[in-house]
Amino acid sequence: MRKTVLILMFGLAAAIVSCADEDSTSDVNNGNGDNGGGTPDSLRTITLDHVDGSPATGQITAGDSVVFYLRLKNAVADKAKGITNGFKIYSPDGATWGTVAGDFTGTLGKDDFDLVWKINYVDIDGAGEDTVAFSCVVMTGPGMPPGFDDIVYTITIGPISTLGKNVCVDSAWYPTSGTWMWAYGSEIGSFPPSWDGPHCFEVVE
Repeated sequence: MRKTVLILMFGLAAAIVSCADEDSTSDVNNGNGDNGGGTPDSLRTITLDHVDGSPATGQITAGDSVVFYLRLKNAVADKAKGITNGFKIYSPDGATWGTVAGDFTGTLGKDDFDLVWKINYVDIDGAGEDTVAFSCVVMTGPGMPPGFDDIVYTITIGPISTLGKNVCVDSAWYPTSGTWMWAYGSEIGSFPPSWDGPHCFEVVE
């Protein structure tokens, strides 16, 4: 059984690492977990917790960097052994945002996911559609524990200079195998967490 679990995790890790060399994203996404993962699971969730650089709901400030804080909740009795979550930053009306950078907050770390602990980027140019992908897999580490509920990812964009236009963040599939998924091992299976986006913001002074 141990061997089966390791094969599953190594397969997920190989898919994660291979995606770093690709240069385009897929349109398979509707902002509610439909990004290659299937029906979203309400017990496993990712939500936009809060935004630095947002003066009011649905707005972000021009001229500053903006930070999106993303909360992961694992409201089940099993630990997640592998997680792959991609997010796209895009504008429906031509806004630009300088650059994009992903980060981990430290609530989970490399000791928890000791095989793969990685951030990948696709088409990062501050326009069109930029994708940030978080990939984490265990070898022997504890993974994301049962009942976990905390902010894990941040995405920073900016500076933003296009007043009156809109910038959005949404979940995304990413190439080659970056399916929106949390893996729990062969006996339990894999599940696409639900996502409360897309979230769009008007750029204001």
